[in-house]
Amino acid sequence: MNTQRTDSMWLDEHHTISLDELIELSGLSIKDLQNLLESGVLIPNNRAEAIWHFNSHYLVSIRALSRLKQDFELEPNAFALTLVFLERIRSLEFELHTLAQLKH
Repeated sequence: MNTQRTDSMWLDEHHTISLDELIELSGLSIKDLQNLLESGVLIPNNRAEAIWHFNSHYLVSIRALSRLKQDFELEPNAFALTLVFLERIRSLEFELHTLAQLKH
């Protein structure tokens, strides 16, 4: 029997991932991620340091962006706007979940 090991992590504001981890796990090319960085949509927590780290929540949105790129042949010039929308949706879903928890 072949068993796969899966590591898990919390994807929130309190956990970070390195640029290398983001490259490995995102499904996007280094060039695609560099374009997101240059456009200012993907923002490292520690710009002044040599090794950048990012909030782990970016991974969810960037993986969705990668799937959209593959499924719909999304053009690179649309990546930044799409990531903005995905991040906004994630933020609104979190707020909605928080409000729902307060009601109960």
